[in-house]
Amino acid sequence: MRGKFGEHQTVRSILKSLPRTVHDDVTRAGIGDDYARLLLRDGGSGDTGAAKSVNVAAGVCCDSGYMGLRLDIARLYNSIRIGGYMPWAAVDTIVMPDDDERRMKKLLRKLAGICVEYKVDIITGHTEVNNAVSEPVISVTMMGRHAGQGEDMQELQNQDVHGYQMPAGHGVAGTRGLKWPAGMDIVMCGQTGVGGTLKIYYDNQKELFERYSESYLRPVEQLEQLILLGGQVDIALDHGCIYSHDISRGGVFAALWEMGDALKCGLEVCHDNIPILQETIEICEHTGDNPYMIDGCGAALFVVPDGDHLTDKLYEAGYEASVIGHLTEKSDRVVVHDDERRFLTPPRFL
Repeated sequence: MRGKFGEHQTVRSILKSLPRTVHDDVTRAGIGDDYARLLLRDGGSGDTGAAKSVNVAAGVCCDSGYMGLRLDIARLYNSIRIGGYMPWAAVDTIVMPDDDERRMKKLLRKLAGICVEYKVDIITGHTEVNNAVSEPVISVTMMGRHAGQGEDMQELQNQDVHGYQMPAGHGVAGTRGLKWPAGMDIVMCGQTGVGGTLKIYYDNQKELFERYSESYLRPVEQLEQLILLGGQVDIALDHGCIYSHDISRGGVFAALWEMGDALKCGLEVCHDNIPILQETIEICEHTGDNPYMIDGCGAALFVVPDGDHLTDKLYEAGYEASVIGHLTEKSDRVVVHDDERRFLTPPRFL
């Protein structure tokens, strides 16, 4: 079994077990905040001097099937990219169950090849043999730098978007504890369950080809081009976005819940407005998976005062986007489908 702890366990046993941050220039990750931010001041530890920042995300990767390792690295990449930062460097730790040098070399080359493809340098790492594991365990920490590293970060912190004060270093980190006004739009960019569709496709290819024609399903392989976030993030941050969240494990439903938790608000989403490919629906019908709860790697949620304006800008740049809902004053997180209201619940990842 592979997964991660749910929201209540994470808050109760992980976040509450950590002491308060020692440094005032560190923003710690949390529910709905998938990366940490380090503010690097040129003037030393004081408040003076120009400041640069680095985003950091970490995860355990698994070399399972064709898409396993690639999706794990892509999720880390997107966790950095969603805040407007460019993934830049990575550190890896590989724990092997035995001293199979050939297997270790093959695994490291595969990991390095994916990082090179994503334009991320592996700058240091650690490899060891430990019989406490039965399969290789790969831990990767990825770092990203702001596209405008020469900018004074205080200027970024003081930006005002449509009358709303931006959180420190707009994006995901820095929003925790803030409550945003009801009525703001939720825009989804990308298709539902792309990462999960690819994983299911490659893991069940033989069975799927027996049910559907190969000519119909082969184009699914092209979805691999959509698993990394790119310019859509910069467009959103330039056009009124006050919160951004990459869709990942647990799919769009999990991302919506985490967004509500991070912004301390309720939300209402129209099910019919959530973009989804027919191939995803049919593949999930075959396996019995809920397409809105499979890996959504490559899609993102943006909260903006004017969702139509942002979707127009995204469409002009060649991205699929839709206003799928809005924030509400109540705490309920609801998906409406054919006049039926479904209440979202905390995602279960195990």
